[in-house]
Amino acid sequence: MKKIILRYILIAAFLCGGTACKQVAKLRNGAYIGPFYTVGNVYENQEGLEPQIKRVAMMPLTSGRGNRGAERGVPQMQVVLTEEFSRNRIFDIVTVTSDRMQRMFSRRAIYADEPLPHDFLQILKRETGCQAVLFTELTTFRAYPPVALGWKIHLFDLESEKLIWAADEVFDGGQSPVANSLRRHIRKNHSTHNSAATELLVLDSPREMARYSLSELISTIVKKNPKEISQLAESIDSQKMPEQPVEVGPQPAPKVEKMPEDAKKSATPREEPSEI
Repeated sequence: MKKIILRYILIAAFLCGGTACKQVAKLRNGAYIGPFYTVGNVYENQEGLEPQIKRVAMMPLTSGRGNRGAERGVPQMQVVLTEEFSRNRIFDIVTVTSDRMQRMFSRRAIYADEPLPHDFLQILKRETGCQAVLFTELTTFRAYPPVALGWKIHLFDLESEKLIWAADEVFDGGQSPVANSLRRHIRKNHSTHNSAATELLVLDSPREMARYSLSELISTIVKKNPKEISQLAESIDSQKMPEQPVEVGPQPAPKVEKMPEDAKKSATPREEPSEI
């Protein structure tokens, strides 16, 4: 009997020891304790993303001017870019391919900061049925570890031609906050049981870096402007009763005060009509 009890005690101690080791390992793992990267170079207008913008035309992904490394990464990153914007369901994505661009505007790609073809916005709105257009540019692409990606993205309203949202960020896996955030992203979206495989994904997968970085950028898009509150909460006292409450339903008849007895006696009796 003592041997059986001792065996259970040893098993419990082993399990508790393993749990404690895991907790200690978490305290030393940057994917749990940070520091984490925060996106900062993002612009959004005061109105945010208006509710009427439901379909967005995505222009073909371009590479940074003169950047041969980014040019090599465009075919691979174009797929991830479309997937991530479609996955978030902020709006419906209509992908405009390079071939379609060639047919409509005789150009295979367009940068957001260059002169647009004649009647570009009107033609794009008519051909795609979209309310906004998304220009995308891959500014940095380093496929070897530590991986690095740079995005420059602009969202324009096709009706007003105003800039709705823009981002210009570089995510460098060689920086600790970015690496920790990427590990945390992979830990939440992949199996956490194989730490070696997780580290391999962190070091060798531009695709995972693209998914992480785009999810961080897309989360900064505010879908619509919050409703304005006409009365501040501080000015509302829930304990204070209104001065003249309004009663709902039938109202009781007004009370009639009784006349004193002396007044009744002194009152002049009404004359009865005489008979004819």
